[in-house]
Amino acid sequence: MQKKVIKKSSTVKQFDAASPATKLLEKRRKMYEIHEAYEHQQDEYKKQEEEFKKQEEQIREKDKQIQEELIKFCNFLQENEAKKKRALVRFQEEKSYKEQKEKEIQDLTAQWTDLQRHQQRLEKKVTSLKKYEDYLDSIIKQYPEQYHDLQSILDRYATLTNSNSKLVEEHQNMEKEFEKLKYESTQYEKEKNHEILQLNNDIKDLQKKLEEKASERNQIQSVYEATTNDASSKNLSLGRILMAVDNLFTRCQEGTQRMKQDFEEYKQDKQNKEKVKDKITNNKIQNQDLQFNDEDNYELKSQQAAWKLKQIVQFMSDFKKIIDNCKGELGKSKEQKIK
Repeated sequence: MQKKVIKKSSTVKQFDAASPATKLLEKRRKMYEIHEAYEHQQDEYKKQEEEFKKQEEQIREKDKQIQEELIKFCNFLQENEAKKKRALVRFQEEKSYKEQKEKEIQDLTAQWTDLQRHQQRLEKKVTSLKKYEDYLDSIIKQYPEQYHDLQSILDRYATLTNSNSKLVEEHQNMEKEFEKLKYESTQYEKEKNHEILQLNNDIKDLQKKLEEKASERNQIQSVYEATTNDASSKNLSLGRILMAVDNLFTRCQEGTQRMKQDFEEYKQDKQNKEKVKDKITNNKIQNQDLQFNDEDNYELKSQQAAWKLKQIVQFMSDFKKIIDNCKGELGKSKEQKIK
């Protein structure tokens, strides 16, 4: 019965001794997987970061071009607006000038109509008085000495007749000028209306182009925001990975210190050497941590994490060697006890 209890206790001790090694191997395997995944993800992150930088440069160039085009377009719109205002002012001036001339033409036409009516009345009166003129001419010819003032009256009449003919000629010239001005006014009004329509069409086309450019700029802005959000999520994932690596590194350091204290009696000389080595490595780690903390750069943090992973691998291999040595020494001590 006692032999069975001794055998059971020995099997339990062997299981307990093998269990940490199995766990260590499992953790080591997981550590390698995490390290490979981290390196793979780091490569992908660098590629994506380069692509994002290229896309960001392209977006900046496009945004710069769009801003330059918008500035040119706004200047063009301002120039067109100024031209339109000047054209409208000139059109109003020409319109008022045309109305003034039309009013003058109407006044002159009314005067010309009155003069024509007056001329017709005078012609009728002259025709009716023609017989008296003939009679007076015959009397003057018969008795010239009695009508010596008649010549001055006739001269006066000739002067008035000449004045009348000149007025009629001026009236005809004014009518011609009126027709000419009327034609020019009509043509000018047509040209200005056509120019106004053309300017309105140009303004509509430019407004459409402006809307298209604004839509294109909004699309580019949305793409830029999407890439920024994606980069932020990648940075968050990388930060989590770096925290996990730091946690593993800290745990490995704590584990090595415990193991060194537990097996101090078995390996005094080796422990002293390892202490010196650990002090050197810890000093290096602290110095590198201070250097890495000075700059908030993911590339430097990634290099730090890679270095820590290498240290973790080294710690795990040392830990395995310690366990193997302990198992060997335990086996030797058991064999000596059995003998």
